[in-house]
Amino acid sequence: MAVVASLPGVRRRRLRLAAIPAYWHLLSLDAPTVAVVWAWSFARAAQVHASAISLAVLGIGTWLIYVADRLLDGRPGSPRNELRERHVFHARHQRPLLVAAAVAGAALMALIVLMPAPARRDDTILFGFLLAYFLAVHLPPLRIRFPRELVVGLMFASACAVPAWSQSGASHERLRWIVPLFAALCWLNCRAIAFWEQEAPRRSWIAASALALAVAAGVLAVLTGSPAILRLAIAVLASTMLLFAVDRDRRRALRRSSSDAPLSPLALRVLADASLLTPVLLLIPWRL
Repeated sequence: MAVVASLPGVRRRRLRLAAIPAYWHLLSLDAPTVAVVWAWSFARAAQVHASAISLAVLGIGTWLIYVADRLLDGRPGSPRNELRERHVFHARHQRPLLVAAAVAGAALMALIVLMPAPARRDDTILFGFLLAYFLAVHLPPLRIRFPRELVVGLMFASACAVPAWSQSGASHERLRWIVPLFAALCWLNCRAIAFWEQEAPRRSWIAASALALAVAAGVLAVLTGSPAILRLAIAVLASTMLLFAVDRDRRRALRRSSSDAPLSPLALRVLADASLLTPVLLLIPWRL
């Protein structure tokens, strides 16, 4: 009887734990987490120390950008069929998010003053490109059509590389290949999410793209002479295989009976972003 009585409490705890990944995405904390993890990994690969200030600027700045983008995507007048859970969540909690963004923005301004000058210069250049991107995407008179996922992948990877790349003692040769590879991974992540959320046909090019990226990561892993770059190449390879696995399971579920419903768009988005956290494997004391 005691066991039976405790079941509702167990279910509630499980539901609360299951909600953590969803809120990680809905609160726009997924992209900052990925950005900080990869920025720290790039700094380690370049044999430099990523300052806490630079990582904080990257994390807070990424969060503000994603909050702004989701609020703008979900503003009144936006096509309802293009809105997802994150847009609805941001529209519903707009006021507290704006208050939090104001506090975060004030902290960001203070940290920018304290951050190293080279990193501040590089971030300013990236901010200029980001501003042009926002105008092209969200300004009604413009609404320029361009490969949005490609631009996002390039800017995201570049921002993650700044804390390491901007340091004079950094080994730029070690980042010259792995950063573009990470940009390609970000592009694949964005394209896969867009494909899944648009409920595109079952056959997709994601498998072919993932295979090409996996081959590139494997070649880099074989050819590199740096254990740090080898680990990052393996991380890219692992992320690519995880994206491929999610896409494969989605296609298999679509081919089955209705009783085996595919994962929801929210679950797919959470899994896609979580798949980019593979550099945490660098915390394992490998002997390479």
